[in-house]
Amino acid sequence: MACATAHHPGTPNLESKSLEVVCSSYVLGYCQFHEGCPMRETHCIHLIDETPSTPPNAPSKCRNILSLEPRKAPYSIETCFDSDGPGILSSVKDARHDNDHVLIQDIRILPTTDEILSLRRPYMPTKAHNQTHHLPAGPDRHLDIAFRQLRYENVEPLIDICHHAMQQLVISRTQPHLLDYQFGVETAQRRRYSLLRNAAFEELLFHEYKGVMVRLSFNCPRALQGGRIHRSGLFEEGMLCALVGLHDETDELSTTFFEVHLRESTDAMKNRTGNHTRAAIQLSFADRHDIPSIRRCASYMHRLIKATFVLVDLPNVLLAGFALHLDRLQKLALDPNFAFSSQIAPREPSKVVPILPPKYATELNFRYNLQDLRAEKNDKATFTMQPTQHTSNNDESQSTIKAILARTSLDQGQAVALYENLNRGLGMTQGPPGTGKTFLGVAFAQVILASQSKAKPQPILIASQTNRACDDFLLDLSKKGITKIARLGGASKVEWVKPHLLRELTSKMRLTTIERHDVNVARRQVDHLARDGLGWAEALCKDMLGWHSLKDHIRTHHAKIYNHFASLETIDSDTTDLRRTKRYSGFAYEFWVSGGDIKDVNALLEVLDTLLGHCEVSNRSASSSSQFKEQIFAAVKCNTRVATAIASGDQIWSLSLEERHCLVNQWIQELNPWKVCEAFAELHRRHQAALSRKKQAHLAIDARCLAQQQIIGLTSTGVAQNWDLLNSLKLRTLITEEASECLESHTICSLFSSIEHALFIGDPLQLRPQVTEMALSTENSAEYRLDESLFERMMFSQSEFPVSKLNVQRRMHPEIADLSRAGDYDYLVDHELTTLNPPVVGMADRMYWLDHKHQEDRPDPRSPMSNSHSNRFEVEFCAAMVRYLIERNGYSLGEIVILTPYNGQLAALAARLRETCSILLSDKDREALIDLDLLPADSNLGCAKASLDLDKMLRIVTVDNFQGEEAKVIIFSAVRSNMLGKVGFLKTRNRINVACSRARDGFYVLGNASLIGGVEHWAKRIEEPAFELAALAIPSEHSRYSSQNNFNKSLLAHFFASRIFLVVINVARSVIQSTCTAMDVYCAQHHVRRACRVVILAHENVARSVEAAPLNYPLSYFPVVIRKSLRVLRLLQTKSSIAGYRSRRRSYLAGMSRTLYARKSYKPTRAMSSVVLFSLVTTCVSNRVLFALYKALTRDARAYAAQVLSVVIAVEPSATMANVRHVKSAVRSPVNIVAASSHVLAYAIRVR
Repeated sequence: MACATAHHPGTPNLESKSLEVVCSSYVLGYCQFHEGCPMRETHCIHLIDETPSTPPNAPSKCRNILSLEPRKAPYSIETCFDSDGPGILSSVKDARHDNDHVLIQDIRILPTTDEILSLRRPYMPTKAHNQTHHLPAGPDRHLDIAFRQLRYENVEPLIDICHHAMQQLVISRTQPHLLDYQFGVETAQRRRYSLLRNAAFEELLFHEYKGVMVRLSFNCPRALQGGRIHRSGLFEEGMLCALVGLHDETDELSTTFFEVHLRESTDAMKNRTGNHTRAAIQLSFADRHDIPSIRRCASYMHRLIKATFVLVDLPNVLLAGFALHLDRLQKLALDPNFAFSSQIAPREPSKVVPILPPKYATELNFRYNLQDLRAEKNDKATFTMQPTQHTSNNDESQSTIKAILARTSLDQGQAVALYENLNRGLGMTQGPPGTGKTFLGVAFAQVILASQSKAKPQPILIASQTNRACDDFLLDLSKKGITKIARLGGASKVEWVKPHLLRELTSKMRLTTIERHDVNVARRQVDHLARDGLGWAEALCKDMLGWHSLKDHIRTHHAKIYNHFASLETIDSDTTDLRRTKRYSGFAYEFWVSGGDIKDVNALLEVLDTLLGHCEVSNRSASSSSQFKEQIFAAVKCNTRVATAIASGDQIWSLSLEERHCLVNQWIQELNPWKVCEAFAELHRRHQAALSRKKQAHLAIDARCLAQQQIIGLTSTGVAQNWDLLNSLKLRTLITEEASECLESHTICSLFSSIEHALFIGDPLQLRPQVTEMALSTENSAEYRLDESLFERMMFSQSEFPVSKLNVQRRMHPEIADLSRAGDYDYLVDHELTTLNPPVVGMADRMYWLDHKHQEDRPDPRSPMSNSHSNRFEVEFCAAMVRYLIERNGYSLGEIVILTPYNGQLAALAARLRETCSILLSDKDREALIDLDLLPADSNLGCAKASLDLDKMLRIVTVDNFQGEEAKVIIFSAVRSNMLGKVGFLKTRNRINVACSRARDGFYVLGNASLIGGVEHWAKRIEEPAFELAALAIPSEHSRYSSQNNFNKSLLAHFFASRIFLVVINVARSVIQSTCTAMDVYCAQHHVRRACRVVILAHENVARSVEAAPLNYPLSYFPVVIRKSLRVLRLLQTKSSIAGYRSRRRSYLAGMSRTLYARKSYKPTRAMSSVVLFSLVTTCVSNRVLFALYKALTRDARAYAAQVLSVVIAVEPSATMANVRHVKSAVRSPVNIVAASSHVLAYAIRVR
């Protein structure tokens, strides 16, 4: 057991004092008067003396204590959360911990130590209007729910990991033999992290922008020593980590969260530690306004508090990813005046609030300008539209929609959506896959920009969930001639975006005099405080304190000595900037401490010259800089003559170096160390306040730049980060792409109070926003629904809310689009151009489902794969199919995508296919694999670099990271195949919609149809007539024949190649699972609910051939049709041996094929079937030619070719090199031509 309170002196600080007694400049973080301030006797100078001389002895009251029992996950949703009110409103009338408050603005975003230790269920309100809540219905309640759910989603993993780390820290006291480091530590809730014991404070630092920082060292394992730590994925720059401390005397626990600034290897730390065993990291405080934590860390560094520490690496936790939105929600709660709050969060949920046209569209004589949408360049007629509140069903609206259809390139659904949403202040458009959502969004922007008043133009805000979607949208706008585009955020990787970045645009602006003055003043304030902070940091790390640390104490208790040092720094009014900047103050003290003599003026000036350095003086011209220094040196020489007389009376300059150090040590002893820590923390607070003023100065410049643009594009995170800047622009129009993938809490942050027209485009029937806490997901609970976007909630929860629907798809071939129509998009219409999508070369069908019964892998529960699923059989099948499409049919790797729902299968596919081709993984998939330890952190597998040709890389991606994208050929690996009937992610309707709507030309599914077909939304698609269901007999891995090569793996590749028949015959009949009465064949006809669509060879013919034919059987055993085809084969092979065809190659066979086709002694169908067979046997003709020949056959001819191939494959034994040599000799003998052909075919299939 251990107490949970953090140990720090509870001293008053400047923030708690009233503004009446504090200088306003000082409050803002900068004092321009310094020693000349008239208020110094009352407050500013003596702030440090108000600090208690000792820390509080009585520890604060502990609410919670640490339990060493595992912090297990709840068994159900009902036991996960508490609904009896927050804070003191709970049923026990007591808060759960010190961060459990009634108002969300009082809650700290990052968890406190007491919150981590608390084992009571957290309060979590539901979205249901009829549920009790401490706030009435309306915007306040809506923001409260959004904040608490979003915070739990992001903070719960931190609480779980830090709680486990605290347990490990306490256990290490009783078990000192534990290793100093543990990687891949797993909590009871299966969250993984890394733990490093024996962490120690090395140094306090002060950063120009981040303020106080710390350098922590730790014992580095041998595997990470040297530069290897930079490739380990440990403590990535910008990621969150935690320092957990245990007080050596009071057993109090503390938790401090940091952001990683820099990693330092053991080589870099050798000069500090003297060995190669310790590495270090530089950390900045995650909450830079957490003054108590800064004060506590300063106390640790000053050795005022002794504690034991462990360092916790929180993998892939980016503070900005959630803290910005949470902070904005807290501020919105103070004034919940976001746009369309009456529709989004009505105070009377049962009351329907009408959707009116945007306010700007109601101005007198306003009309929408549709000129830029005209399809014909010669169309010079005026094209405008009058805003109206009418629906699209009346005659006037229909007339306008017909005009839009006639004069633009918009289709029916887009035209209706354009008309409806231009007349709605809050407009939502649902766009099924491939219906042109981005195209419509660009049209919205064109119309709104063209309709604005030229006197008062307003930029349009474009928000998206991902950087890629935002960049694609902006690119489409630029192609339409919209050039005034500003891109906020630095995460874009697209080259064309760089000139449009905000920092590039502002760098080309000419600043006004006021702007330049404000920026320079703010910059100087930050620089001065940063220099002071650096001096304080050095003082806390050394035994000898500097002037900035001691001057207040000397001024108060040794005024005569202080005045003596200060007199040397007095400069005349013409050079007062030397004193004001404080950059050079203290040079006399530094000269005295180093043993200098006041009479040695030249040495004193050398110290001053060093302090002048390369700062503001170096910014002047050479002549001006020289003149400036001469003025300063002249003033110092004059002061020195005066100081010499003072020194002779005071004798401080006559002291020896040892005596001077003793005097300084006496001052240090007189100075209370707690005061030093408090002053250092206060300096950090003032520095952060100065940074805020600097940001405001730059904000005015950025706002003037953005106001001149037409489009402002950024992500939803960028909106929260730049909220103040965007709010100052008073934007009126918002267009949100991927609206259905954006959390509602994120969307609310983009609804500025000035927004009059908000347009949301997306598809709630595709992927929802991704959440990690499944207790809040829609699938597990209909009460919380954190992953429900605002779009989805408004569309389905409020049935009367109007939503436009796009209905014409331009991506998928109609046969593939039938899969979407069989699901949720029965209204989907195919554009006429989709019928021109070419067929997949080498495939007889555009899509089919390869049904198999091969069980999914069973990983070790202790391995990283235990958190996901994989199927080795499907991995090999995907590899065979990719190789076939690439090598034989001319596809590039960039035209094929392998899609799978599981990270485990993603890792298995990447590991298998990296042996044969270049792999491309999305950034999110790479991070997920690294997080699960399925991919090394230093691996460059799947990295998308600008220098690489993406068309030459095979993309393997999870379904969740492929929405909005497409490919010519999609291979979908379903993975799940088990005896328990579990389908996992495959049951989610949204994922099914995405998986079945990405392919343009071909879509091929590998999976257990009988298992997955139990899901309603899959069953509808499997029953589609265009979806071939191919059954395949596969030896079970537990079969007694599994060790024998009875089922040739090369037949898998051949199965894709031929696709002439839907029956695959296995020679080992004991593992064949068919029930055909005429033969032992695994037939698709008996394993689906409908008849096979391809005509198959009559059962009795195959049965007679398989059952009776010996290895070297005569030709008479075959039916007459097959006999004639084989005679043609004999003719071909007697005229062209296997060796001969290689020399003549394709030209010989092409001519022979034409000759056979033209001969009157053979019917074309028979001759062509023989050509198909011969092409497969010799592999002389490419699969493109083969496919063309096959398509030219009549239906009967395809059946004949199927007969020939079925019989030859059925009697073919396992081929060996001896068989191949036998083929070369046997092919010369017409007697053994049939037997030889089977061997040749087997060899051909293998070498392919």
